[in-house]
Amino acid sequence: MTRKLENNDTNGTKQWTGKHVLMAVIIFFGVIFVANIAMVTLGVRSFPGEDVKQSYRQGLAYNQNIAARNAQAATGWSADINLGDENSIILTLTDKSGVVIRGLKVTGTLKHLAETDKDSPLKFAQAADGTYIASIDKALRGKQWVLITSAQQADGTIFNTRNEIWLK
Repeated sequence: MTRKLENNDTNGTKQWTGKHVLMAVIIFFGVIFVANIAMVTLGVRSFPGEDVKQSYRQGLAYNQNIAARNAQAATGWSADINLGDENSIILTLTDKSGVVIRGLKVTGTLKHLAETDKDSPLKFAQAADGTYIASIDKALRGKQWVLITSAQQADGTIFNTRNEIWLK
């Protein structure tokens, strides 16, 4: 005698069993796990988490940094930053009495807020009126940047600035 297998489903489709549900759950969480691994890998590769190199060592020099900032404040210098024509940044440094300070060696960097590989060094040159002018690439325009400058006098006096600017 031959047995005939019957399908209890009336429309001919297979029913979900415990194995099907288990496989669906494993695949679901597997996709989430792979997506998390991909996002963590991309995140770590694109931004290492350090704004400045050797931030740990800079943290160890915290007291020296505070002393340098206090010495800078004691100079009474101030900085005024403006955008010149489409391709320049103008830095004006003045002393306590508002007189323009000349003869400084000024360096700078435009730091991108999120991508350190887009940071751009600046070369400042003194103009006839005592201001310091740096040319910028047109490709840097239309974004927000952090402008970091350092001005050094012949006697060793250093004046540092850090300003967020928008290059229109």
